[in-house]
Amino acid sequence: MNTIEITSKGAGKKDFARLKSVIACASKDPTRAVINLVQVEAAKDGVTVTATDGRRLRSDRFRFKAEPGLYEIKTCNARTVFLVQSRDKMVFPNYGQVIPLHGKQDAYSLDGRGKKFVLWAASALGCYLDPKLVEVGEDEVVTLHIQKNAPHLSPALVKNKTTTLVVMPITPNEPWTSELEAIKADLVRLREKEERQAA
Repeated sequence: MNTIEITSKGAGKKDFARLKSVIACASKDPTRAVINLVQVEAAKDGVTVTATDGRRLRSDRFRFKAEPGLYEIKTCNARTVFLVQSRDKMVFPNYGQVIPLHGKQDAYSLDGRGKKFVLWAASALGCYLDPKLVEVGEDEVVTLHIQKNAPHLSPALVKNKTTTLVVMPITPNEPWTSELEAIKADLVRLREKEERQAA
């Protein structure tokens, strides 16, 4: 049985923070056993570790070595992440299917840093994200991709060289989303009025 252990001290400090962000995306629903685990896959110069809870998915590349397979989360606290390879013969979902297209014809793409950037830029483009689902460090430099077609229904994609994060938006029938759209429309009318008066 293989294990992965990373601590918050020493050379693995950055890997530790990213691995914790991946693990935060794992499901805690006892009825969905396979996504309570994380998937480890072989990658160039290391491994890719992926977790999902059905509403978000995060997949990161790491330079450490580990046996490919599904891993149970034994410890994840402020000092240590400890994973143990699962003996159960389960199949992790094909997560590649949920990563949205993000070419210029498909999505608006913006570069920025940290969780606040992701939340504000996504909402400005009509894709409202639950802050609790956005596992991005405050110093992480990322590219945000928001779908041009139905951004309020389509998943947001956050990427950089090592990370892929997919987050489903809050449904547009939340009462505050219609209020927010009304406020945005008021702001547009106010700006147009100010431009007319200035002309």
